[in-house]
Amino acid sequence: MSNEETKIPRPSSVIAVAALVMFEALAVLAYAVDYAIHLTSDGVVNIGGRLFMLALCLFLAIWQGSVAINFFRGRAYTRAPIIVWQLFQLILSVSFFQSDMPIVISAAVLSITVAGTTVVLLFAPKTTQFLGDRPSQ
Repeated sequence: MSNEETKIPRPSSVIAVAALVMFEALAVLAYAVDYAIHLTSDGVVNIGGRLFMLALCLFLAIWQGSVAINFFRGRAYTRAPIIVWQLFQLILSVSFFQSDMPIVISAAVLSITVAGTTVVLLFAPKTTQFLGDRPSQ
């Protein structure tokens, strides 16, 4: 069910989740641009693997941006991809705590904070009501 049928005003938790997911999409896009700039640098992966990784990052950025827009519109089916993305983000971020670089550890903390906040807001009562999971009171 879409919010277009329920006519419930958009709560701030929905705006926050959509903004956080869009922030993540822009972060992946920034990584893809940086990856493209350094595509010809030396590495252990051949050029075919590098091009695949670049295409995958670009696809993920576009997909995540689409999820954010459709969640903002009130499409309930976007909740599953958001949860899956947050779980991947949590798993990958925890592995970065083994780094010796403070910037990497700071990025991991930021990533975990964004993922945790997104999940909590995703299941907030006003958000689920907006998505049509709860009857309006």
